[in-house]
Amino acid sequence: MLPEEALVSAIAAAVGGPSGNVVLGIGDDAAVLDDGTVISTDILVEGVHFDLARTAPREVGHRAATANLSDLAAFGLPDGFAGAAEIAAGMREHGVPVAGGDLSRAPVLIVSVTALGRCERPVRRSGGRPGDVLVVTGPLGGQAAAGYTGRVLPRTGEGCALASVATAMIDLSDGIATDAARLARASGTGAIIELERLPRASGASIEQAATGGEDYELLAALPPDADPPVPVTVVGRLTDGADVVLLDAAGAPQSLRGWDHFG
Repeated sequence: MLPEEALVSAIAAAVGGPSGNVVLGIGDDAAVLDDGTVISTDILVEGVHFDLARTAPREVGHRAATANLSDLAAFGLPDGFAGAAEIAAGMREHGVPVAGGDLSRAPVLIVSVTALGRCERPVRRSGGRPGDVLVVTGPLGGQAAAGYTGRVLPRTGEGCALASVATAMIDLSDGIATDAARLARASGTGAIIELERLPRASGASIEQAATGGEDYELLAALPPDADPPVPVTVVGRLTDGADVVLLDAAGAPQSLRGWDHFG
């Protein structure tokens, strides 16, 4: 099976570049229309993203909206499932409208969310430049340390603030070891991540901070002279090479990877 990035590239090649009123299409965190509308969609699958034996329906809803901040939700429900209202309540905890949706039967619980927003200056993955510093908005590894049962909040406020200075940005849904490589590759650069600099959540190891997904902090590239408008931690920099290197405290490269749906 193709790795996730290769599969996305193959789909993008088959579909072609943006057309019509789409100005940013496949390969970034969201699609952008020419009127500033931003559209993102995501899916959570039982047995892959959550375990109903350990996760309450409200928590599933909260997590689904965290991944996408939903305005439009679509549910796929197994026979006899009685937690749909609790899932919707979990989504509503973010304080955003939840509208529309779809119902269908499936052998496992599937929650699919589509989020719509609007922005004046979308920050793509592809704008980074060699010499830019890499920063994160908060502690990493918390979900991995908690067995992916904890609660997180999307960094919407921080993202809006950083948009004024960031050259590139990505959310850390699959771990910085994977997502930093995605940002660097899109920007046509290499990157160095200093593992000892990663801010760690309580109880998280360095490896969990580097590879754990679903923290939903933001990784941003900033010009070296930028004054960040929100608290951030510098964790590395973009380089003029092609490699993404994770360095330990002694400066030795480490082979670590985050989540890959198809890896």
